[in-house]
Amino acid sequence: MKITEKILSAVKKIHPGEILFSVSIISVINYFYYPEDPLFLQFKINPFIILILFFSVFYGKVPGIMTLILSMTGTILALNFIIMFDDTAGFPDTLGRIYSIYSTGENYKSLVQFFFASFILSIIFGEIRDTLSTNIQKMRDQKIQLLKKITKIEQELNSIALVNEEYQDRILGQQNSLISLYSTMLTLNTLDLQSIYPNILEAIVKFSNAGKCSLWKYKRDESKLELLSSHGWEEQEKQEHKIMSDSDSITGWVARNNTLFSVKMLKKNQYLQKLDTKNNIITVPIIIEKSVWGIINIEAMPFVKYNLYSEQLIIMISDLVAPIIGNAIRFGEISMMGDIDPITKLRTINEMFMILKDEFSRSMTNNIHLSLAIVEISNSREILGNFTEKESLTLVREISGLANQVAMGKGLIFQYKETFQFSVILPNMDHDGAAIFCLSIIEQHSKAVYKINETIVYPEIVIGYSSLRQNHKSEFDLILLAENLMEMQKI
Repeated sequence: MKITEKILSAVKKIHPGEILFSVSIISVINYFYYPEDPLFLQFKINPFIILILFFSVFYGKVPGIMTLILSMTGTILALNFIIMFDDTAGFPDTLGRIYSIYSTGENYKSLVQFFFASFILSIIFGEIRDTLSTNIQKMRDQKIQLLKKITKIEQELNSIALVNEEYQDRILGQQNSLISLYSTMLTLNTLDLQSIYPNILEAIVKFSNAGKCSLWKYKRDESKLELLSSHGWEEQEKQEHKIMSDSDSITGWVARNNTLFSVKMLKKNQYLQKLDTKNNIITVPIIIEKSVWGIINIEAMPFVKYNLYSEQLIIMISDLVAPIIGNAIRFGEISMMGDIDPITKLRTINEMFMILKDEFSRSMTNNIHLSLAIVEISNSREILGNFTEKESLTLVREISGLANQVAMGKGLIFQYKETFQFSVILPNMDHDGAAIFCLSIIEQHSKAVYKINETIVYPEIVIGYSSLRQNHKSEFDLILLAENLMEMQKI
């Protein structure tokens, strides 16, 4: 089989038309011009041998041997033609005549010499050509393999370069990323839930380059998740996936188990493989008051951005937004309660005591920070000497609005004991943060211009503040410290 395959392979490389045409030309010349010397046996330089050598050298031993066979066959046919049309010969057995011509004497010797010389030369030069062709083909194959390896190495180098660039950017930009993350979180710090949701995803996209991501609210009692906001989703996709069961998806698995999911976990967890819908790369729970409130899910992101650093950043964002969402939820609940003063737009002191009590209890239970600030317009009597109480109370509204801007929405503002006093409850803020908050109010207040009936007035303020300590027994300890500090400011 191997010999047959080699012969077939060689034949495919041959150009039979060239051989047949060349042999025919020389045979015609032999027939018409040298009919008495078939195969040019009497020639010192035999054209047939030259032709056989040519095809052996350029095409290999098989084409050389084929040329030899065709040359001898052509000569036999030519002799056959001559003998058949010889008037004296009639119509004899031509093959017998041809045999008799070459079976004896000088013709036989010349024919044998021609055949063996041609055969041996075609074998020698053909084998050299075949070996050379084989070596050339091997070198070509090696070149192709080397080119493939070089291409593969170049692709690997490009991938490594991308990863290296990502690591360099990450190492050089870690500090900037933390600063940028802090700035981003400040923009999130608002009490408007509807603006918080898309801003969370904007932060995720900014720090992970996520192409698709989503924010879900977990409704444990109903065993489902509700889509709050999405990035990179088609409108139809949003309509089709507003609600998701917590039992047949990785997102639901994360919500039920209060644990992080990363796509690399699929290699080791067959249960997650069954739940996988190719829509979860990194999935992180948002924990509020020790239970899962919602889920941040990354559906698509660049390969070079998928790493432990990105996971940690997303976890950090989840941890940072949890108190912001919690504050906004509590503010929304507070907004549904009690009355608002029509002039100052502040809620009553009774609500303040109730909320402060809840915040104190929550902070002590969860070991988180809590601060309280009390602001008073200290020259209110002078102002009342020139304007009515209703007109003067607009100053409380303006200054409390300024305090709300400084707090960037994370403070809860209420009317306090006196008419020209208000309080600010500051969840998740420590003593240093409260001090900076109060100094910022004083700074902004000094720059502000206040008018009553187009008349410029100069309200003076004093601020007292306090922060939660481990030895505090109740919320009244916070109130007492803040009031004492405020009174000291009046001396």
